[in-house]
Amino acid sequence: MRTVECPGLGRKVSTLGFGCASLGSRVSEAQGRRALAAAFERGVDWFDVAPEYGDGEAEAILGRFLIGRRDRVVLSLKIGRRLVSISPAARLLRPLARRLARLFPEFLGEFPLTRTASLRPPLEADEIEASLAESLARLRTDHVDVLVLDDPSPEDCVSDAMQKALRRILDKGYARAVAISGAPEAIVAGAAASDLFQIAQFRDSPFEQAADRLRAAIAGGARPTFVTHGIFGGGVFDRVLRLLGSDGGRLAALASQLGYGPPYLVNELLLDYAFANNPDGVVLASMSNLTHIELNCARASNPPRDDVAPFVVKYIVEGRS
Repeated sequence: MRTVECPGLGRKVSTLGFGCASLGSRVSEAQGRRALAAAFERGVDWFDVAPEYGDGEAEAILGRFLIGRRDRVVLSLKIGRRLVSISPAARLLRPLARRLARLFPEFLGEFPLTRTASLRPPLEADEIEASLAESLARLRTDHVDVLVLDDPSPEDCVSDAMQKALRRILDKGYARAVAISGAPEAIVAGAAASDLFQIAQFRDSPFEQAADRLRAAIAGGARPTFVTHGIFGGGVFDRVLRLLGSDGGRLAALASQLGYGPPYLVNELLLDYAFANNPDGVVLASMSNLTHIELNCARASNPPRDDVAPFVVKYIVEGRS
């Protein structure tokens, strides 16, 4: 597994991170624990979680997995939203949702019980520490490595009250570094206002190119370590798949010249793009089965390619011939 230096933590970390959003909802605890172990054994040491992930179950599942491993991982915790309670009926129906997902994968995106409620009121600055304490109990640890302010506004990032609350958490040893996860505008505002935010987490794909915009916007100073996600989500995978098959295979033939081909052409191309576009940071991926874990870890073990991003931008994003 390739590693990168994370100055905010003073250590090297795996360039591939494990996104825990599905633990306990789309993925059962048993399957999730197997996936966590498989990724960890292959060198993944960055684990990203939030109180609401897995309908509130992911933290506890990850905490049980980390027993005996805590000192060998980077625990990144998103915080900033109140945990929404899930009804007993919804919890009982989770196994049915997972069975439907296996039988009808296209149905899962429409199944409401696998989603975290979207209307969650934001936490105020004076609530952050109490919420963190609850998460630490579920995670069975006394600190997180990265405390991630989840989806803040630019105003939140420059707020004196918010910054004081976060610095107090650092001073008490409850976290070793603080990050922003959200829109580029919030990340830029936070980076301009303070050296507090040493890590920035955001969606990035060939169609968003947020990493390029942030590199340009934060040029000249100490840039935060980037943690990117969403390379397969938001319709990106399906969009690239359609484009590769839309011209009689010409584009797929061009990709084959770079070494990409069936059965995982799209997966490998997008993963390589993600690592190439964030060569000094971490790329998060949700991983639930061994095939995908092995594929992700194999791509993460390679040096970033300098030919894949220009190819993707030219032929897939811009559609040039």
